[in-house]
Amino acid sequence: MNRAEPDLLGFYISCINTCMNKRFKQLDIQHRENCDTRRANTWLKSQGLAAENFTELDLQLLQAQRIAHNCLKQHGGLLGVNEAKALNNFLQALQNNKQRSRLTPAQAFKVMNIGNSVNRKLFQQHRQLGNNVQAKTSR
Repeated sequence: MNRAEPDLLGFYISCINTCMNKRFKQLDIQHRENCDTRRANTWLKSQGLAAENFTELDLQLLQAQRIAHNCLKQHGGLLGVNEAKALNNFLQALQNNKQRSRLTPAQAFKVMNIGNSVNRKLFQQHRQLGNNVQAKTSR
């Protein structure tokens, strides 16, 4: 047995280990990336946003979509019939590719104004609750 043969065998084993370690690291990175993407898509969906349309929509439309979703989901009792219908129509337009391309920032601002009116109503309710609590404690 030649003295160079064991060194050559060690070199080959070292190269194979290096390649395998790189492949395992790549697989680990891909796995973490997939998990993070799924987690982000789940969060976006819970906020009323579609991950598929996220990159192609204007910022105002994304904000209006989030506001419309939250108003309908959490504060539907504070909305009038026309307001709820307008929010539902806006969300349905965002689901349709053809209608989504026609949406304008003016329509998004209409949705944001409805959201502001809901916030004002919530603040009035909160203030009334605070006044009622203060009146009861001062007696």
